[in-house]
Amino acid sequence: MIRILITATNTNIGKTYTTLKLIDAFSSLGYRVGVMKPIETGVNDKPLDATLLLTAIKKVNPDFKMMQIRDICPIQFTQPAAPFVAKGREKIDFKSLKHAQKKLERYCDILLIESAGGLMTPVEDNFIMRDFIDFFDATPLLISDDQLGCINNTLLNLSILPKDTLWCINKKSFDGSFESVSLPYFHAKFEKVLTVQNDIKEIVNSLLLPSQG
Repeated sequence: MIRILITATNTNIGKTYTTLKLIDAFSSLGYRVGVMKPIETGVNDKPLDATLLLTAIKKVNPDFKMMQIRDICPIQFTQPAAPFVAKGREKIDFKSLKHAQKKLERYCDILLIESAGGLMTPVEDNFIMRDFIDFFDATPLLISDDQLGCINNTLLNLSILPKDTLWCINKKSFDGSFESVSLPYFHAKFEKVLTVQNDIKEIVNSLLLPSQG
C-alpha cells in the first residue's frame, strides 16, 4: 500500500487541484487509486473539496462508486477555520479516521490523502496537520505556489518535513513574475524545480520510487 499525504505551504495553494491531477496520472499507469480528505472545514451543504475528489475517483476506480462522502471525508465542520477552532468543544475522533483509512485501502493500491490548511494548522492540543504524515504512515508531497514569498514559505515548510521530501510549485499567476523573482533562487538551491502543470508524470514517478526500490 502506497499512501501519499498532499500538503501545502498554506490554505488555497492547490492541494485539491494537485490531488485531482495525481488521481488521473496514477490511474493512467494502471494503479487502483483511492482518495481521502480526513478533515474539511467550512462545510455547509457538502464538503466542496471532498466532493470534487469523490466525483473524480469514481470515474477511475469502480470500487469507489459505492462510497459516500462520509467514507472519504469522515470529519466535517461548518466554520471555515483550523480544525482546532472549528471543532469547538468536540474532540477529534482519530479512531474514525483510522477506520476510514482501513476501509478505503481495501479498494486501492495507492491512497491519496489530502490534508487541510498548511502543515502547522492545529487539529488538537498536541496535534497539527504535519502529524498526519506519521499517523497515516504516508509519504508527504509539499505544494507551494508561485507568489512573492514562496521562497520563504517553501523553505520553512521543508525544514519541518522529512529530508528529501518531494515538493513542487503550483503555478497560479502565469504573469511571468515567478520566473524572474523566485525561480532563480530555486534553481540555485535545488537540482530541479517541478511544477504541477508541466511535470506531473515526473512527480508521480518520484513518488513511486520508494515502492519500487
